[in-house]
Parts: sequence; structure tokens; C-alpha cells
Amino acid sequence: MNEIYIPQYDIIIPKGKILIVQQDVRTGHIIRDLVENMVVTAGKNSIADALRGTTENNKGIITYCVVGAGITAPALGDTALQTETFRKLVSVRGVDGKTAYFQTFFTTSEANGTLREAGLFGDDASGTADSGTLFCRAAINRTKSSNDTLTLYWYVTIG
Repeated sequence: MNEIYIPQYDIIIPKGKILIVQQDVRTGHIIRDLVENMVVTAGKNSIADALRGTTENNKGIITYCVVGAGITAPALGDTALQTETFRKLVSVRGVDGKTAYFQTFFTTSEANGTLREAGLFGDDASGTADSGTLFCRAAINRTKSSNDTLTLYWYVTIG
């Protein structure tokens, strides 16, 4: 008997979370929140391109953490934040099993104001607002002043 073997495929769904840590440098008071973030279609496409060996524009490499004031809910089709206000290079990156992690620290003089959204950008991203490919976007709710530092710890799990 000749049987045809049809493999069962796992569907790989990237999922993300952000640990948001805000500290008042005068009092030492710390506020922590853990929020879900969405891996958007553009980010998934970039990951797929990197897996197949595409290397131009630093395909699949996340380089910037961005915060903004936009209030629209994250959607799979997003390619930018609604209202970007500040971007900074990711400070720390690594991998633990099937989870990639990224950390960005904002000093007391950076990203001050009302923060309602955050994102990770890569590929050909630069210091210019809205540049590069959006990988992840999340709704956040922070007001940061010059008395505060802010650290965003992103975790993106594949599968």
C-alpha cells in the first residue's frame, strides 16, 4: 500500500508582553505594569523574510523602542504608532529559549509627557520618526515627568 503522508503543521503565533517600570528618582517609588502587546502583520512578514534568508535592510532585527500619545487600539494592520513622540535605540537584547527580549531605559529627560502607546521598530529603522518596520504595538497608560525614569522590558515569544 502506498500511503501519502501529510505532515501536521504547527502554527507559530508570536505573542508579546511588556513590563513597564516607572520610578520616581526623588522618592524611589516604583510603579510596575505588565501589558499585552500585539505582534503586527508587518513584523510577522519581516520575521518570515529573515527566516528565508533575506538580509537587506537588516531584515528581522529590532533596533528601536518608541513611545507615543496615540489612543487608538493596536491592530494587526498597524505600520506605525498613531502619534509617535520619542524613540530610542534598544539598550539590551537577548533570547531565552523561544522568547526574545528587549529592554530600553528612558532617563528623566526623555519621553516626558502622556504616553498611551509603545512599539518596537526594526529593519531599516533610524532615529527618524515613523522610520522602519513596526514589529509590536501596545496600548499603555503612563504620565512621565522629569522626576521619573522609565524602563520597558519587551518579551516576544514565538509559538
